[in-house]
Amino acid sequence: MKKNPAINKFFFLPEDQHLFDYDQIFSVSAMWVELGMENVEATYDLYVRGMPKNRNFLLFGGLEEIIEGILAWHFTKDEVDFLLKNEIITPKMAKLLRNYKFRGDIWAMPEGTVFFPEEPVVRITGKIWEINLFTFFLMNAITSNTIFLSKAVRSFLATEGKIKVVTCPVTRAHSNEASLKFGRAVYLLGAPSAIVPAFARKYNLPTTKVNTKAYHAFISSFSSEIEAMEKAVSIFPNISFMVDTYDVKQGIANVIKVAKKQQAKGSKDIISAVVIDSGKDVKHFADQAKYARKELDKAGFMQIKVNLSGNFTELRLAELVKLKAPVNGVVICTDLVTSSDDPKMEAVLKLAEFKHQGQVRHAMKLSYGKVSYPGKKQVFRNFDKNKYLKNDVIGLENESLGVPLLQLMVKQGKLSQPLPSLDEIKKYLSDQLKQLPSLLKRVDKQSTYKANISKKLNQLFLKAKKNYVKKSN
Repeated sequence: MKKNPAINKFFFLPEDQHLFDYDQIFSVSAMWVELGMENVEATYDLYVRGMPKNRNFLLFGGLEEIIEGILAWHFTKDEVDFLLKNEIITPKMAKLLRNYKFRGDIWAMPEGTVFFPEEPVVRITGKIWEINLFTFFLMNAITSNTIFLSKAVRSFLATEGKIKVVTCPVTRAHSNEASLKFGRAVYLLGAPSAIVPAFARKYNLPTTKVNTKAYHAFISSFSSEIEAMEKAVSIFPNISFMVDTYDVKQGIANVIKVAKKQQAKGSKDIISAVVIDSGKDVKHFADQAKYARKELDKAGFMQIKVNLSGNFTELRLAELVKLKAPVNGVVICTDLVTSSDDPKMEAVLKLAEFKHQGQVRHAMKLSYGKVSYPGKKQVFRNFDKNKYLKNDVIGLENESLGVPLLQLMVKQGKLSQPLPSLDEIKKYLSDQLKQLPSLLKRVDKQSTYKANISKKLNQLFLKAKKNYVKKSN
């Protein structure tokens, strides 16, 4: 397919990710190939190092992207020629890339699984040089998707189910791709992100009629607020209105006037909601909501909802709940889509084991603050009598220390089980949250949870460490 230079000047296409890694990643793989290690089978672990601040747990996101990306991974003639021309790879490596197809195994936690730092969420086995080429892709796929899920879930927990969380994933994201990934994440958490046409179309979601909203630009494009409202309901009778373009009290009064005219005409549909988009602080928002609810009820429009919109964080949402604000929903955007309190997460891909010349060798890292454990590992989960999560154990794959979380997803380059639909992931994620102890659900207090290392894995670590020190001297 011929690329359009005008488009690619600003946007990357899916195939661009194959050359999006550091040049040394390609060069290291080429060195393995040139040294006769092209058939060495290796196992790598993908995990998160350290907990982002204000988080008590993480939600695994990105598995669908990872599996579909790896199974479709290939290199075009132009890409291989580019790498050769720039002396990033060798001719022998180029030959392997021209016919590349992943034929290894992928074990992973199901998408939406609650997990904690240092726990492998993906274990991938294949040729040592080929998995190395996925480094950038794997780390970025888990980082972006997991950050969105792990940040957004806090807002849903903060409302305690008393206020509907509505998101606008296209607003103020760092990129268009980030917007769609965020939309996918909040859909999995139960927010109606399908209002974004691109998202609904991409995932072939059933669409339902959505009440549209007249925001400030529409209101201010007419000579008066009430004229704008009257024109709007002539097109979409059950529209929502932002009522703070000029003055909240006047805006609510105008909504009531227009709704009464709709009623008088016998319209089955009337204005669905008022939206207050500005406030000095949470108390001010709550007071405005109470005023709106009182006036609407007094006029007999109990069915017209009161929604808020603004830079609501999970802590501000929790405060809104405490103030018992009569709010039906809160639209949240910037804070969530940018993960403003901690926008970073350190995902790593580490070599754990490889088989060379018929001998299994264990790989690990010993540097300060970056220790990694050797061997093929599994993560085990245990529950108390109330079925709440009690503790996790990172052990070796052949141990039996609880419910194993890593499942075989790809065997010899082919799916071993169908990837779940978005709604199946949503149900699974909901069940995961029900298993969380209440302390971990708190958004106002940080709790420390650390997975244990099994006795056998620790013994393997000490043995491998001893052998490494011995051979290094």
